[in-house]
Amino acid sequence: MALLAIGLTDLITTILWLRAGCAVEYNPVMAALLHAGVGVFVLAKLLTLGAYVGVIEWYRRRRNPVFARMIGNITVAAYLCIYAVSFCCVNWSFLLGRS
Repeated sequence: MALLAIGLTDLITTILWLRAGCAVEYNPVMAALLHAGVGVFVLAKLLTLGAYVGVIEWYRRRRNPVFARMIGNITVAAYLCIYAVSFCCVNWSFLLGRS
C-alpha cells in the first residue's frame, strides 16, 4: 500500500511540476512517452507500478514472504529517497527562501 501511495503521489506531482514548467522528465523512456501525450505517460506509469506491485504480491504469497517484504521495504525506501531529492531540486529556491 505504501508503494502505491508513493507511486501515485509521484505521478500526480510529476504532472503538476511538468505543467508548471518546474521539472523535466529525465528518464528517456518516460520522456518519450510523455512526448506522445500525458495520457500515454500516465498509463505507462500506472502499468509499471501495477506490474511491480503485482509481481511482489505474487512472490509474497507463493514463494518467499520474508524476501518479498524485504524487497518491498527497500523499494519504498529508495523511492522515498529519489522522490525527496527530486522534490528538493524542484523547490530549491523556495526551500532557501528565495521565491
